[in-house]
Amino acid sequence: MAEAKLNHEYAVRILGVGALMVGMCAWSLYDGMVAWPRYNRSLERVRPALLGTNLTAEAWVERGDDGASPIGTAFQGQGLVVPSKLIKKLGELRLPASEPDKAALYEMQSKRVRKLFEGPVYSPHDLQTQFVQAAVTLGLGLWAFLGLGLKARKRYGADERGLYGSGLGGGTVPYGDLARIDWSKWDEKGIVTLTFKSGGRCRLDGWHFAGMTGIVEEVCRQRPDLGPKKA
Repeated sequence: MAEAKLNHEYAVRILGVGALMVGMCAWSLYDGMVAWPRYNRSLERVRPALLGTNLTAEAWVERGDDGASPIGTAFQGQGLVVPSKLIKKLGELRLPASEPDKAALYEMQSKRVRKLFEGPVYSPHDLQTQFVQAAVTLGLGLWAFLGLGLKARKRYGADERGLYGSGLGGGTVPYGDLARIDWSKWDEKGIVTLTFKSGGRCRLDGWHFAGMTGIVEEVCRQRPDLGPKKA
């Protein structure tokens, strides 16, 4: 007699994936509801000081002898930390060092820098993206937990009478009802698919369920005619 039930190693991995997805969901909600709106409010407090100057993007992030940059000093004056995304956006506005006529682009850059300071650090679209990501990751996490819970309730067994267990719908399926066995994935993935004469199929997965090798071996003993073909 051989029996198979949920593989502990597989269960731990799926639990880890589910926990990771739920963690990403919580992180996304925190960013969308707390952290990113807080950065937007920080910029609102510092905005008058930023718009009261006319520095280039390079000048805003350039560090002086004291190691501080104008953008950092402006935020620190309000007891705030510069949002990293604001620094990144300023970096994207910097003029290329190879540009021979920077003066021609200075006015355009100044307008872009001013527009950057006039808007939020994180746009409504950015915030909405976090909520969408939270919904997707939560769904994936719950799907992982649900799938694992369903597998945990399944059992497979094989003895001299036939195959049995909740994974086969309950009751006993005699070996005489086996019509075909697909061995194409057994060596690589530990999976065989049984096809029954009475209709229906059953997949025996050796990775998801521990002890499946013993069941497959019992099937081969009882029905050697359906065993894997030797090359």
